[in-house]
Amino acid sequence: MKKKAKAIVVRTAGINCDIESVNALKMVGVQTDLAHTNEIVSGKVKLTNCDILVFPGGFSYGDDIAGGKIWSVHMSKVFKDISTVIDSGRPVMGICNGFQVLTKLGFLPTNKEHKQVASLTFNDSGVFIDKWVKLKVNKSSPCIFTKGLDDVIELPIAHGEGKIIIDDKKVLQNIVAANAVALTYEDNPNGSVLDIAGLCNDKGNCFGLMPHPERYAEPFHHPAWTRKEMRDAKAAGLMIFKNAVKYL
Repeated sequence: MKKKAKAIVVRTAGINCDIESVNALKMVGVQTDLAHTNEIVSGKVKLTNCDILVFPGGFSYGDDIAGGKIWSVHMSKVFKDISTVIDSGRPVMGICNGFQVLTKLGFLPTNKEHKQVASLTFNDSGVFIDKWVKLKVNKSSPCIFTKGLDDVIELPIAHGEGKIIIDDKKVLQNIVAANAVALTYEDNPNGSVLDIAGLCNDKGNCFGLMPHPERYAEPFHHPAWTRKEMRDAKAAGLMIFKNAVKYL
């Protein structure tokens, strides 16, 4: 892409990873605007004007009813615009709470009717989990965000409702056949079906994940950064954002 890419990071009440997401995008050379959901719903900000769209993590509206539920209701008012961005092949990423929104809107996993066929619910442990985890990267996945990553990467998680459930066996078969499971937990912390940590659509340009790539944009963000091998390592989280730009 010759011209400078433009991104929109969507925020709303309770979101707390928006600034980190903006910073990560700016680090990879993207002109980034932080837009409130109200500005988008009112038409003041048009999602279709962006090259990259990000729904960041946090606890929108206090996670009342369910994680991402109220936020997804608000965003459903601009469903067509989100759909236009995704269908045009532009990179769209939902992180943690943002992943919950994409599933509730029916964008993940892929289904023609855009019905909600997956949900992210309470961890099996029943408690909030905040730690770094190892993730296996599916090299056969069409996901544009995970291209070129190491076989195993580390990212932090911070969620109470990160367990992905998919009751329809046919849907499960379809996502496996499409290699839509882009990231899996090496040691499943929440009980997600198929150890799913990150899921993409069939095209690979829409990606939802519970781990937080924006929290690993610099080597020193890693808890073991003082070790030489970590100081010399590339921050896996930043690579995910960089891949979105490369794809353009």
